[in-house]
Amino acid sequence: MNRQTIYNLIQKHQEGRATASEKQALTNWYNKVSNEASEFPEDEDSVHEEMLTRLLGEIDFPKSRSFHYKKWAVAASILMILSVGAFFFVGKHRQITNSTITLNQQIKPGSNKAFLVLANGTKIFLADAKNGKIAQQKGSQIIKTTDGQLMYSANPDTPTDGPLQYNTIETPKGGQYQLLLPDGTRVWLNAASSLKYPVSFASLNERKVELSGEAYFEVAHNKNMPFKVVTNKQLVEVLGTHFNLNAYPDELNTKTTLLEGAVKIIAGNKNTTLKPGQEADLTTTLKVSEVDPRDAIDWKNGFFRFDYDDLEIAMRQIARWYDVKVVYEDESVKKELLVVVTTRFSNISTLLKTIEKTTDARFIIEGSTVRVTKNKQTQL
Repeated sequence: MNRQTIYNLIQKHQEGRATASEKQALTNWYNKVSNEASEFPEDEDSVHEEMLTRLLGEIDFPKSRSFHYKKWAVAASILMILSVGAFFFVGKHRQITNSTITLNQQIKPGSNKAFLVLANGTKIFLADAKNGKIAQQKGSQIIKTTDGQLMYSANPDTPTDGPLQYNTIETPKGGQYQLLLPDGTRVWLNAASSLKYPVSFASLNERKVELSGEAYFEVAHNKNMPFKVVTNKQLVEVLGTHFNLNAYPDELNTKTTLLEGAVKIIAGNKNTTLKPGQEADLTTTLKVSEVDPRDAIDWKNGFFRFDYDDLEIAMRQIARWYDVKVVYEDESVKKELLVVVTTRFSNISTLLKTIEKTTDARFIIEGSTVRVTKNKQTQL
């Protein structure tokens, strides 16, 4: 079974919708990865604890920041498919005492939801919109597909003259969405992000969009019409390529990661051209480094990846996805280093318990606020 199938089965099992044959398939898979005959656990913490203990005992974790993707993949192939409750992470494993987090503190993860703002100011909440055509504009009709995506298709019955029109798709905190632009370019939009784009590119000599936040682009090739992404700090120019662009206003870094093709980055008087497997990191300077580009799109595939990131950086991502406010009661904990790969689709209490096991951070959930302090009683 592939990762998505397993995730769907686990979701159906937890929601009480799994058939007898689906329950048996899930039990068979669970027995295979846990190497023992047992019933599939009813709660995600049980899955988490068992698989965590097994991996910590069997995996030779790397000691340095630099490690090969294949080593991640060996463990991830076992554990990342446990899309509810199980995690693969590197670092010191701590015995936690006095944790205040319990599984009844259910802050649910984000989901496919976004607002579409039409050129005339009309705002449509896509999660509530019915499937099928939801609007038509200059030369195009806008369709919400059965799998919850937004797509533009040419409509010769609508007028193509008049001023250029722009639409904007906005994901709130706790939202993500996929979009097919009028030129065939596919865009995956992460939480708390927005993309402004023309309703039609037909009368233009370039394809230019404006991004705030994070998005993954699979740009339709057109050698006669370059595709440009404008952020508050830089311009990315391509003809046809796959790349991830992280440009949140509250982050110090703007990161552009190339998977296929080539992109040119222009930032003031600085510019560079990326090759596949390279990442440009823009702060006050523009630095290029070799990376595994698949790491940059884990969010698109349903995972958080924190690779020796400060806890403060990780918590900003968590806050966007779970739509929570983070308050630090001990400033020193912000610099705790975190190395975790985990599903984005567990409830927040399970995720925070995992972070407690790998850092000295301690979390208190109060409504939609997460308070972070230092666990003084942690034992290595």
